[in-house]
Amino acid sequence: MTRRSEGAALALLCTLGLWVLPGGAQDQVRPSALAGTWYPGDPRVLADTVDGLLDGSEAAAPQGTIRALVVPHAGYRYSGRTAAAAFSLVRGKTYRRVLVLAPSHHGDFPGLSIADVDAYTTPLGQVQLDGEAVARLRQSPLVRADPRAHEPEHAIEIELPFLQRALEPGWGLVPILVGRLDPAEYPVVAGLLRPLMDDKTLVVVSSDFTHYGARFGFQPFPPDAEVPGRIRALDDGAIERILARDGPGLLEYQSQTGITICGYRPLALLLHLLPPDARVERVAYATSGDLTGDWRSSVSYAALVVTVPTARSATPAESGGETTQGTLSGSDLARLHRIAALGVKAAVLGQSQALETEIAEVQAGVPPALEAPAGAFVTLWSKGSLRGCVGHVANDLPLYQAVLQSGYQAARRDHRFQPVAPEELADLELEINVLSVPEPIEALDAFRLGEHGITLRKGDHYGLYLPEVAPQMGWDRDTTLSQLALKAGLPADAWREGAAFDVFTTIHYRGPVPLDPPGQGGDSTPDADQALTHR
Repeated sequence: MTRRSEGAALALLCTLGLWVLPGGAQDQVRPSALAGTWYPGDPRVLADTVDGLLDGSEAAAPQGTIRALVVPHAGYRYSGRTAAAAFSLVRGKTYRRVLVLAPSHHGDFPGLSIADVDAYTTPLGQVQLDGEAVARLRQSPLVRADPRAHEPEHAIEIELPFLQRALEPGWGLVPILVGRLDPAEYPVVAGLLRPLMDDKTLVVVSSDFTHYGARFGFQPFPPDAEVPGRIRALDDGAIERILARDGPGLLEYQSQTGITICGYRPLALLLHLLPPDARVERVAYATSGDLTGDWRSSVSYAALVVTVPTARSATPAESGGETTQGTLSGSDLARLHRIAALGVKAAVLGQSQALETEIAEVQAGVPPALEAPAGAFVTLWSKGSLRGCVGHVANDLPLYQAVLQSGYQAARRDHRFQPVAPEELADLELEINVLSVPEPIEALDAFRLGEHGITLRKGDHYGLYLPEVAPQMGWDRDTTLSQLALKAGLPADAWREGAAFDVFTTIHYRGPVPLDPPGQGGDSTPDADQALTHR
């Protein structure tokens, strides 16, 4: 079979909702529910349609690094041009992961839902899920798999052909339907997702805006000549709150006006996810009323883009004091990741002259931001499961040394696990967390669940949780504090009286452990003082 005929056969299998992997292995695949209706079912026609829409976009590239897009999810006939205005901004870019946040039109459930599949299909081929990221999310009780919601849902699938044609291949999908959330749950869910928000992740929020007319049960003003302006004003009120990154304000506006933005929950969740230096800009806006001339029934479409300053790749500390976090660049974080990996390598493979030379080389000429004292944690993951986590909390070591030491300890000295074996290295991912300087709080109302890490100190007892722990476990504030007290070796209610608390923020960097094949060597143990485990 030629490459061209093989590609045609694969495209046919995808169109039929089937996918067979080489060697007979078969993935669990969600077949297309929209091909031939919401967008063309023929692969060549679909590719030409999407490419034409992207080619026709006149959206200007924003300043900064693109971290998220807000795009509509109607049929391409109606919202394709608006969606293309946003997707054209990431055309040709490379991402490791695409996180799609979408509303559920066919299911009513609390929290989040991710389809129990390995891939989605469109006529353009399969879209593989980021299995490790999804497995990590599934550890939280906030995440479920509701097949009745996913099978007919269009809000995720409609974005996939644009992503397939716009982005360079190699990205994995994290497709999330956002269900019912109380206002207090948004920061908790944001904390669950925030570890995925690295500089190699693109977030796509799928949402249409005002659905006006009797068929939508929303007609706050009569269908007269003033309808176009009134719909635009209603949408502008919501968009203004999004541009201001005001998640609670968006929820309040939706409650007060009843505006039928189907994705108001994913939008509010995005706003809780954004770092303080993020900027949201309007890219395009249209309505179906403009396209059809029939204002008795109209749906609005908006495209927005979220950027962060290019020189910054992570969230700075939110405190007013000077911290190492605020000066770290993407290259700094990549260097720290490599240093932590060398610590793991020393723990697993043993010390050697070659390794000593490699450590000396990577530490040589470290920038001032990495020489400043700071706390850090190193977490090891194996196939989506925790494999070790140790941190150096005291601000008495240069950051690069704290990371090197923590990498060694995470692989060798986390008392909950056996030491990492050489044959495990190929499956490991390594995450670094750089801590801001902990700041004392007088009232627990200042502790923002999902955004702050927290320490508890009472007498000689001490405990610490990183910001993502509570969201991953599905804990509310009281449960988090009770678990923290237990971790510190205290009764569960000991946090209620006489305990002192500090809070801090973290920035994250995660990737595979870049290690050479296992070898032989001796043993060396860095100083283990101040090493702490978490979770």
